[in-house]
Amino acid sequence: MSDRLRGILRVLAPSSALVAFLLLGLFVGQYQRYVLSHAAAAIVIGAALTMLVGYARCISLATGAMMALGAYGSTLLVIKLGFPFLLAVALGGVLGGLGGFILAVPGVRFRSHNLAMVTLVFQSVVIIVIRELKGLTGGAEGLNVPRPTLFGIDFSGDYAILMLTVCVCVCVLVPLTILVTGAYGKNLRALASNEVGARAFGISIEHHLIAAFTISSAAVAIAAAIAAPRFRVIDPDTYGIMASIFTLAYPIVGGMQSIWGGVLGGGVLALLPEVLRPVADFIELFFAVLVIATIMFFRGGLVDLAGAIGRRLKGARPPESIEAASPVDAAVTGGLETSNAAVAAIGNALVIDNVSKVYDALRAVDGVSVEVRAGSLHGLMGPNGAGKTTLFNTISGFVGADGGRIECFGRDITHSPVEGRIALGITRTFQQVAIFPELTCRDNVVIGLGRNGIGSVLSRSFDDIAGRARAAEERGQADWALAAVGLGGLGDAPAGMLSLGNQRRLEIARAIVSRPRLILLDEPVSGVGHQEAEQLKDLLKRINADLGVTMLVVEHNIGFLVSLCDQLTVMGSGRVIAEGKPEEVVTRSEVRRVYFGESEKVALHA
Repeated sequence: MSDRLRGILRVLAPSSALVAFLLLGLFVGQYQRYVLSHAAAAIVIGAALTMLVGYARCISLATGAMMALGAYGSTLLVIKLGFPFLLAVALGGVLGGLGGFILAVPGVRFRSHNLAMVTLVFQSVVIIVIRELKGLTGGAEGLNVPRPTLFGIDFSGDYAILMLTVCVCVCVLVPLTILVTGAYGKNLRALASNEVGARAFGISIEHHLIAAFTISSAAVAIAAAIAAPRFRVIDPDTYGIMASIFTLAYPIVGGMQSIWGGVLGGGVLALLPEVLRPVADFIELFFAVLVIATIMFFRGGLVDLAGAIGRRLKGARPPESIEAASPVDAAVTGGLETSNAAVAAIGNALVIDNVSKVYDALRAVDGVSVEVRAGSLHGLMGPNGAGKTTLFNTISGFVGADGGRIECFGRDITHSPVEGRIALGITRTFQQVAIFPELTCRDNVVIGLGRNGIGSVLSRSFDDIAGRARAAEERGQADWALAAVGLGGLGDAPAGMLSLGNQRRLEIARAIVSRPRLILLDEPVSGVGHQEAEQLKDLLKRINADLGVTMLVVEHNIGFLVSLCDQLTVMGSGRVIAEGKPEEVVTRSEVRRVYFGESEKVALHA
């Protein structure tokens, strides 16, 4: 089976539940068809909330408001303006998406319970407006919903409405699945696991979260619009805060890390009240217990529970940490060689001119000037509190300089946003490994290509399905980078299963895949053993030689820096105290005094 066909089947699989409803509707009665129509809409809502709550980690209590915008908007378009039903449903989705956008623009500045409170305010305002506009919406008494018609055909029969509902829901669920399983969903998971690492490779937090609110709200609104005719009368209470709370349980119970979680959660929780009808007075208590039990005992929801049962039946063992790395293939890096002499002819890769950073009374960086020659391996060291980390973060854009100027290959980058640095040919690694553990190694490295503007990401999500060459090219580039650092053949392995040393290698692969001009390495051997440190040193030297890439390395391991770098800068108390050849610099008395705490007398006799 080809990769493209496998991808198409993976995208279409969640919609199979909706098709099953359509087939089941042939053999059940009128009321059961009504329930199936309700469950089909709930599946779409569950999938949309999986994107927002599960992947983007945004807790929303405004789902009821988005449903109201879709249901009321589509109904009023049909009643007041005579719009065709399906067009009205689509425009109801647009109205819901607009509501999600309006909510998200201020809302994404907040996190956790603060964001939940912002969405709760939006929920309340929408319902209050609907209740008070009695002349338009019918107020608390509700609004009669006309029977749907399509091309003059009256869809008043139960099976006809079920069929129409399923068709519309499939048309919404398929693109949702593509986005969640494609590049956009992977970027959301990257943001959820490590915002700092994601920003370094061009992923804008605000843009991705605004898109998540907008897209999920549009899907929720369409689901509510297509379901509205089944209610016959809609009123504000139908879409009140309880609706928001109840739908929030869909991804929690189903599973928040897979589109299947939304499908199972929405479908099961929509059908469950019918199963529990004999104890209907206790239904809310039952749902509360179910949600709490899910959070306490199987946090991955029904999807993980089913997976665990399947693994147990097959006798599969849990995954273990991946320790081994393959040898670096000379042909891999050698095939993309750039002459170091040609790079060096450019002059300076990085010029730091009198840069300062002040925190209240603390001058963390105090008028630092450093020049990093193109094609070189330049080290930066100093004791704790010397200011090297602040300087490093200023260069990479995570901290804004209060004074001075930073140039990269002749371009002023002092005030460039951190998300834009990768487009300038600057990448980095982190002291605390900043991989995305829930993604595969290949997906981690593809993110390192830096093609993460929101428009590009949404488009790339459809590449595999559309059979575009760009997706294959990205996989090829990622596989090259993995092989270059000794992780060839581990492209499909979960990044979180790698050992620490291999996670360091993965970070380097992600840093080199875009063929950058400057790599900032933040303590690349922190936490690894001596043998692994030696291997990483050889790897960095080889990448520098083969690709001609300039490297600025911050590291506490003095022996590592001395054996790796061409030039070494030492900082103390926010200033540069020494600079030159590594072997020479580390023997200077001022360096030994600041770094090791030696007195001047001891340093002179050393």
